[in-house]
Amino acid sequence: MKKLILPLIFSLLFTGFSLNMYALDPDPVTATATAELVEALSAEEVDQLNFGKFIAGESGGTITVANTVAGAITTTGTVATIGGGAPSSASFDISGLASQTVEVTLPANGSVNLSHETSSDVMNVASFTVSASTLTLSSTGDATVYVGATLTVPNSGVAVGVYSGTYPVTFTYQ
Repeated sequence: MKKLILPLIFSLLFTGFSLNMYALDPDPVTATATAELVEALSAEEVDQLNFGKFIAGESGGTITVANTVAGAITTTGTVATIGGGAPSSASFDISGLASQTVEVTLPANGSVNLSHETSSDVMNVASFTVSASTLTLSSTGDATVYVGATLTVPNSGVAVGVYSGTYPVTFTYQ
C-alpha cells in the first residue's frame, strides 16, 4: 500500500500545478511605418567677402567687414582703406524646406589665411560673424545671410598684391 500512496501523492501534486497554454490570435497585427524625403538644403555664395584695397602703414592693424547688407568696414592701427576696392560682406542665398530652422556654422577663429598671389606672405582672417547663426526659412523656403570677418594686416614689410583664400560655411537643418 505504501508503494501506491507515494505515486498517488505525486500525481495529485502535479495535477494541481498543470499549466494551461493559450495560443495568441493567429492573425498578425498590421503596423505602419512612414518616412518623408524632403529637398536638400542648398546655399549659394552671391557676394564674396572682400576687405577692399588698403595700405598697411608702418605697423599694420586690422580691417573688419560687418555682417550686414552694407558690409561697412572699420580699421585699426595704421591700416588705411583707399577707394575702388569695393569692400563687402559675403552673402549667401539659402533654399530648402519651407519654414524650417537652419543653423549656420563658421570657421574657427584664426583658422583661415589669405595667401599672396606670388609670394609666401599670408594674412589671417579671424572673428567670422554671421547676420543670423540660426534662422527660419521663409514660407517659400528661402533666406539670405551675411558674413563678416576681421583681416589682420601685418606691417608694411609684406608683399603688395592680391591675397585670396577660401573658408567653409556650413548650413544644416535643425
